[in-house]
Amino acid sequence: MRGGRRRRAPTLNMAPLIDCVFLLLIFFMVSTTFAPMPGIRVKLPPPGRPSSSKPKGLVLRIADPEPGNPYGLMILNDQVVDMPTLFSKFIEAPPTMKKMLIIQSGRQVLHQQIVEVMDLAKRAGIDKIGFAMVARGP
Repeated sequence: MRGGRRRRAPTLNMAPLIDCVFLLLIFFMVSTTFAPMPGIRVKLPPPGRPSSSKPKGLVLRIADPEPGNPYGLMILNDQVVDMPTLFSKFIEAPPTMKKMLIIQSGRQVLHQQIVEVMDLAKRAGIDKIGFAMVARGP
């Protein structure tokens, strides 16, 4: 050894780097906004056996679409309807039936078709819209 001094290995001070990362983390946490997702509030029935009573209101069944046709066949209270005549059927329904619309649909029905039906129902003055499952065998 020359001069009696020992060389120390260089060290890197990590404290300033950790402070910068921590400040960036706080900045991004404070500046991020969390907007609520728009959606439809759905009230599900309690679990149990399906009800065998006939629903009070309009019942619209939408079948799965056939190949080449984006929309499924719609049956409103045992009468086949299409999208243009559905609004007039909603308007012509008796006031006791117009309180609620129950939609039964197949698995392959487009959401677009269901949303269009819901829009027509709202415009016709139907306030409550429900969804029903089609009971399947054992």
